[in-house]
Amino acid sequence: NWFWMGNLDGWGGPLPKSIIDGHEVLQKKILARERAFGMTPVLPAFTGHIPKALSTKYPEIKVKKTTWVGFPEVSILDPDEPMFIEIGKRFIKEQTRTYGTDHFYSADTFNENEPPSSSERYLSNMSSRVYESMTTADDSAIWIMQGWLFYHDRKFWGDNEIKALLGAVPDDRMIILDLWSERYPVWNRTAAYYGKPWIWNMLHNFGQNINLSGNISVVANMPAKVLADPKAGNLSGIGLTMEGIGQNPVVYDLFLENVWRDTPIDLDQWLDDYTLRRYGTDNCDAVKAWKLLSRSVYTDTLTNGGPESIITARPTLKANPGGTSNTRLPYDPKQLVTAWDYMIKAAPELSASDGFQYDIVDITRQVLADYASVIQQQMASDYEKGESESFRIHSDNFIALLTDMDDLLATRPEFLLGDWLESAKRWGMNEAERNLFERNARNLITLWGDKNCRINDYACKQWSGLINGFYKQRWISFIDNVEHDLLKGIPFDQKNYDNYIKEWEWQWVGEKELYTTKTKGNAVEVSCHLYNKYYESISKSYDSKKEP
Repeated sequence: NWFWMGNLDGWGGPLPKSIIDGHEVLQKKILARERAFGMTPVLPAFTGHIPKALSTKYPEIKVKKTTWVGFPEVSILDPDEPMFIEIGKRFIKEQTRTYGTDHFYSADTFNENEPPSSSERYLSNMSSRVYESMTTADDSAIWIMQGWLFYHDRKFWGDNEIKALLGAVPDDRMIILDLWSERYPVWNRTAAYYGKPWIWNMLHNFGQNINLSGNISVVANMPAKVLADPKAGNLSGIGLTMEGIGQNPVVYDLFLENVWRDTPIDLDQWLDDYTLRRYGTDNCDAVKAWKLLSRSVYTDTLTNGGPESIITARPTLKANPGGTSNTRLPYDPKQLVTAWDYMIKAAPELSASDGFQYDIVDITRQVLADYASVIQQQMASDYEKGESESFRIHSDNFIALLTDMDDLLATRPEFLLGDWLESAKRWGMNEAERNLFERNARNLITLWGDKNCRINDYACKQWSGLINGFYKQRWISFIDNVEHDLLKGIPFDQKNYDNYIKEWEWQWVGEKELYTTKTKGNAVEVSCHLYNKYYESISKSYDSKKEP
């Protein structure tokens, strides 16, 4: 996506010919299956993003240089250049020769990059040229565009600018994806995209982070309300635009219920039915747990994509590091602990259910992930008070918690680092290719770029193997450094430590140690064991906090 949207020329390559050929084969299989199911695939179109080498061959052409969050600059061809249409036409013709076409094309101009001009003429001209490059190759072309830029760069995109960009394309030849409708809709401040067909979407997840999160009241009620709203204009459907799946199955199950109805969903009744469907047994404790979850972790109106755990943040004594590691909880953690209690009570009856096994691990994981912040702040307090013995006790407790979380997550295949790495390596035709793909797979879930990447830990995962092999090692190193300075009576230098740990992180990205692809232990038994170990201390820690 970041290549097609003009943010990156490439990263972590170059890709060998084998994977390019392999992806062509895979893409053809995917398209054939989609079409067999009656689905309408959407393929890319040209947005002006060109190779740097084109400027060498044609030094007179006008290009715009842009950079995205510190990655190397890319070249965007000026829409007034005559070759803009020619490149776009040739691209679609070659793509059609290879993959066929269903006449729907995605093109996202200025994604998280501000246009070089706010001139209405420039913006209108850009859209006109992108659209013309499509229709020159396919006179039935329909442009699919994300509305993300209108939210992300909302200071730039006022009414006039949005109208200029959209107005150059006929209404029946463009569909806008209102990308984050459940949180930050754009349709309701643009007169429903000024007549363009548009789709209400749930984004929900960034980077496939592992946390319990969502706002299911909005998901249950808003699609039907918007459908009935006369101001919704040419609303044409609903969709999912998540960055990653493999987490929070209840949110996606609930969202897709909207496909079958045009009235709001009774959430309590739906949760009763969901619990029965998922576990195969009507268990009152499980239902109570889900009702509590729906009113706590799944009523998130504060965070973007859910709270992170301090565990996956680059180590610090701060309560909330911020940035890509926002640990602010949008719910009362005591309610989550009570839901955990109900799930443990349901375990004797539901332990054979695969859905229950996943859920009890996920809920236990979230309880421990939240509690990690309590212990980390005890460590911070010990440091501030100069209490080295207490610091060692609490830091030992913190590391033990990480070890327990890794053991817990090892019981379920969904939470194994080994699966992620081995699936990447399977694309390799030789050792060099396997090493390249493993390095990229490690990089994506840790640094995301190089060692100085501004969005490190953006795609963090609470996975078995990753906790023990990466996060715990970072924290052990951090604790040793803080303790050393504490005993010496000198201030801890966070900046110096960050520079050190960046080097270690970059080294880990290039390592090749194996992580298992096989689960270990019984999900329910390990969850119950950790409940018995932690429930009392966790409950006391939250009860002792003063009410605001």
